[in-house]
Amino acid sequence: GAIGDKIASGEVTIMYSLDGRDGTTDVSEFVEGSVLVTEMTDPDWEPIMKKSAGIITDKGGRTCHAAIVSRELQIPAVVGTLEGTKKLLTGQEVTVSCINGDKCFVYEGLVPFEHEEIYIDNLQKTHTKMMMNIAI
Repeated sequence: GAIGDKIASGEVTIMYSLDGRDGTTDVSEFVEGSVLVTEMTDPDWEPIMKKSAGIITDKGGRTCHAAIVSRELQIPAVVGTLEGTKKLLTGQEVTVSCINGDKCFVYEGLVPFEHEEIYIDNLQKTHTKMMMNIAI
């Protein structure tokens, strides 16, 4: 599931443990701005998560650790992919997009994007009553 409403690009770093005992990257080798791809996170992973451009996990849902922390850090995350660690490769460039509501997309490569803020105070007034549906 998509967590947050942001987009980020970076190189994938697959990690199964923090100490690298399984042959993947360890904490000291993690490059800031990388996209962390792992099975799941717990509180010990927070220092790495803070350095991540985006997070992708195999397990978890909207209330899992990775989802909660990525919301707090305002980092786009995709949780519960089932096979992110198998489909992606360390060093692969990807763009994680959580800007489409509850659907998240992981694009191959560094997809160019721009951020634009629109302030509704500057928009022309309408005769239509503005209403909003607040849900997922």
